[in-house]
Amino acid sequence: MTPAAALCFARARPTPPAEVIDTSGLPDDVALALAQALPFLRCGEESAVHAFGRRLMRSADPAEQLTLANITADEQRHANWLAALAAVLPAPRGGLDSESAARFFRGLLTRDKALHFARIAALDLAVCALLHPLVGRRSVLAGAPQVVDGLRSIRRDEARHVRVARRCAQRLGWSASAQQTLDRTMRDELSALLAPVRGSLLRLGMVGFSVAADA
Repeated sequence: MTPAAALCFARARPTPPAEVIDTSGLPDDVALALAQALPFLRCGEESAVHAFGRRLMRSADPAEQLTLANITADEQRHANWLAALAAVLPAPRGGLDSESAARFFRGLLTRDKALHFARIAALDLAVCALLHPLVGRRSVLAGAPQVVDGLRSIRRDEARHVRVARRCAQRLGWSASAQQTLDRTMRDELSALLAPVRGSLLRLGMVGFSVAADA
């Protein structure tokens, strides 16, 4: 399998695993809808690799550095898996522009370390909410259990990352009330970013997500 190029961050170089993900059980329209939405998830994982692995490690105390290193490994594994998934899905037809996604995720970077951790927590919480309908018993992806299992693993990891990022932000002075406000703002900004693929999200059951649910 040819490694997929990074979408948003030049230093993120996902290397898909050797195995091929089985998507044969997906209806054609569902496979295309997933392909349309996938650039968002891939850019998000590349962003997280960049953030946890390079920008935030210096802000962590010694007890947190190992945790952040483990999160970086999680995010790289997610990026690899999503690249492998993209390789076996149909080519997207328009939809979400990777440049727009890149600008959005790069815009999350800031020298304010507390704010950066808080933004990561808000983003990962929203991703958990987006993935929720894809990993349930009634998921439209149920015909491809390998896909569901992979997305379920990503969602489980992201929920843990939310808790870690929140804790780091609070240690740096970020308040719980400010985090709640940022969570809502992130949800609104993501809704705007994903507007071009709203039809695909609807087909996948991913419209109307709420970040109010517990991570």
